[in-house]
Amino acid sequence: MSDKKKILICIDWFAPGYKAGGPIRSCENIALLLKDDYLIYILTTDTDHGETKPHETITTNEWIHYLHHSNIQVYYARKASLSLGQLKRVIKSVQADYIYLNSLFSPLFVLYPLWLKWSGTIKGKVIACPRGNLYDSALAIKRIKKKPFLTLFRWVGIHKMIRFQATNDREKDAVEYYFPNSEIIVTDDPINAQQPSFINCKKDIGSLKCIFIARIHSIKNLLFLLKILEKVKATIELTLVGPIEDMPYWELCEEQIKLLPTNVITTYIGSLPHHELIHLLQKNHLYILPTKGENFGHSIFEAFLAGRPVLISDQTPWLGLHARKIGWDLPLAHPSAFVNALEEAASWDQEVFDECAANAWHFAKEHIDNSNVKAKYVALFS
Repeated sequence: MSDKKKILICIDWFAPGYKAGGPIRSCENIALLLKDDYLIYILTTDTDHGETKPHETITTNEWIHYLHHSNIQVYYARKASLSLGQLKRVIKSVQADYIYLNSLFSPLFVLYPLWLKWSGTIKGKVIACPRGNLYDSALAIKRIKKKPFLTLFRWVGIHKMIRFQATNDREKDAVEYYFPNSEIIVTDDPINAQQPSFINCKKDIGSLKCIFIARIHSIKNLLFLLKILEKVKATIELTLVGPIEDMPYWELCEEQIKLLPTNVITTYIGSLPHHELIHLLQKNHLYILPTKGENFGHSIFEAFLAGRPVLISDQTPWLGLHARKIGWDLPLAHPSAFVNALEEAASWDQEVFDECAANAWHFAKEHIDNSNVKAKYVALFS
């Protein structure tokens, strides 16, 4: 029998799913990062985010090895018949030393495991990662449902029984605000360390190819971007990638697209598997995400990996970009700054673009080389 400690990761969606975005990549990266030091178990469902049909190529309701890694096993629960009793049996069967909860508000994969911990049914140490759930921008969405939970969470004292992972100091401050005197460990999100070779693309003065990769949801702020583009004079080609999570919001975006001037062309291509994104990024000059809040921003880092500068809001951990000549992190209260940034990027000639693109690629490489992320996660699970 192995003497390795066991980690059980609970998450609503997992690979081969990809429509939930960053959380899937975070949990996959954690598993791959720690597979030599721990036995990793991942409890999830057989259906991707926003879908009703299950994955066609997986075995359900039993533990299977993930990508042939002997120390990583996944249990894809059949979502159509999933019950609390089944979850309880599976969770107890692992006898995990650590139970890792991805987010705060999932009824089945966060609230129920927390109840099992509070009731004494499971003995392992629970670690909860809010994943930006405690930012004001996130709490503003479905606030009526979330606020009572936060109140109950504090009232019964569950936060005193668990450990929080904050992925940056801003998230740590949010946890301390809602759950004073909690145990909090700040640990960066594990990153994709597989960087492709640098590939350039042609850049003409006065034109700009941009790409937006995110869920179509108000928190990602696509409508803000489209209103910005209405004021830009340069020739812009914008590619939109991501699942439509909020249809009424997408309909507002579609109406705004109709108002865009002829110098702006938009193309929506839907969702794409993660492995296709790097090649698509390399065909564009600038990644754009005027988000209302990210605890990490995997697609932002993917842009750097691909060697592309970014135009993002200042509501992410990626700050000070303009000084590094790898893009902009701008306040949402100043839309004109986004207009000016787009005009400046469009004005780049090949030489200036090449410099910014190379800077972005090297920034990602330095981030990978200087990351001590494995030691931080070993400390988190100890």
